[in-house]
Amino acid sequence: MPNHSPSSTGQLIPILSLVLGAALWGTYWWPLHFFTAQGFGGPWLIAVTYLLLAAGGSLLAYWRRAWKINRRDWRSLALLALFGGWTNVAFMLALFHGQVVIVLLLFYLSPVWAVILARVFLKESIGWRGSLAVLLAVSGTVLVVLQGQLNLGSAGLLTLFFAISSGFAFALSNVVMRGARAMSDLMRAVAIWWGCAIIGLIFALNEAWPHAAHWPVLFIPLFAWFWVGFATASTIYGVSRLPIRISAVIMPIEVIVGAVSAWIWANEAMTIIEIVGAGLILSASFVQLARQQA
Repeated sequence: MPNHSPSSTGQLIPILSLVLGAALWGTYWWPLHFFTAQGFGGPWLIAVTYLLLAAGGSLLAYWRRAWKINRRDWRSLALLALFGGWTNVAFMLALFHGQVVIVLLLFYLSPVWAVILARVFLKESIGWRGSLAVLLAVSGTVLVVLQGQLNLGSAGLLTLFFAISSGFAFALSNVVMRGARAMSDLMRAVAIWWGCAIIGLIFALNEAWPHAAHWPVLFIPLFAWFWVGFATASTIYGVSRLPIRISAVIMPIEVIVGAVSAWIWANEAMTIIEIVGAGLILSASFVQLARQQA
């Protein structure tokens, strides 16, 4: 029987990779706020960032001859571009306007979507653990949204939609990714980046080109290739090589890093009720994990 212990030497690099990815996504809000403060934020930042990534990734894939895939894999690539693209674009749009911790927590409603998707597509029984996971996640969401600094006007509801739909798309993209294991990590990443670039452009074309100072724009390639690129590659590398029972425990580090960084750098303190709601949402992840292992 293979050893899936976290202390296994073979799993050390994937674990560290996933921790790095979670930390980068948890502090993802900071460069977004930085570029926004300099006058270059919103959909155009998303579009430019992912166009740079997609172009660079495509050139690397061509150089490494990674484009040779089966015809049926193109469908998986298209779905990965759609779901993965919406995951990142919606997540960024939510972070532009919403409280960091609330957006991260709403993104982590994935246990609810996992239960529903398993029921709809795999005809799996929900069972008491699945019902408990849904109840915990929904209860925590109600507490976080009602007590958080989220204006439930039109802008607030739009932020709510982006945050929740981002987590839903993430669950769908994971399903597609597990079904396309024959593809390389690079091809998966490039598909997601092109999806982000196209969806980002759709949003950006409805807005005027931002009039920002030139010097902050020079940092966008660095942000794209060394922050977003490393975050995407680290997450894909770790998730595709670790058992679910390990990756599901590591990924919520993103929420902790986001909460601490937002508290230190943006003075976003959480109330007691928000902390209770966060605990309920994260507990739902562990209940769902126990359900999968039962």
